[in-house]
Amino acid sequence: MIKIYDNFFPEKIQFEIINRLYLTPRWSLIGGTNRKKEIFWHYDNLEKENYFSEFIYNLICEKLNRKFSGVKRIYANGQTAGQCGTPHKDDGDLTFLYYPNPEWDITMQGHLIFLDEHDEGDRIIFYKPNRAVLFDGNQKHYADAPSRFFNGLRMSLAYKLWK
Repeated sequence: MIKIYDNFFPEKIQFEIINRLYLTPRWSLIGGTNRKKEIFWHYDNLEKENYFSEFIYNLICEKLNRKFSGVKRIYANGQTAGQCGTPHKDDGDLTFLYYPNPEWDITMQGHLIFLDEHDEGDRIIFYKPNRAVLFDGNQKHYADAPSRFFNGLRMSLAYKLWK
């Protein structure tokens, strides 16, 4: 199950999310499921911030017309050129992934790649501003690195959800 939602939040909320992630100096270079092989930017413990754990979470439930039994974790990942993720499965039943970057071009890469049972690329979800993706946490996936021509931070906001 992979569901894609474009133009997920109103523009005002999209920019509030990006501002909260950019302007708070809580990013650290510890991200990744396999920290020996991959290192990228991580902004942890967003579930402790009411804006993300209550306001944004309630908007997600409203927009998806769905209630979840709970949130396991909320965090943001950041990748710069060359910081590719490692294929993995997520904790939690479902993952809600949101792309807050206000501008993006297909040449910047940084796409979400899902793998089949043979670790072959099964589906690619292009990174697109204000796009959300909801998927089964048990689906193996990874985030491709942004292009070497991209000089910023490719961000994704992740909600690990219980059905």
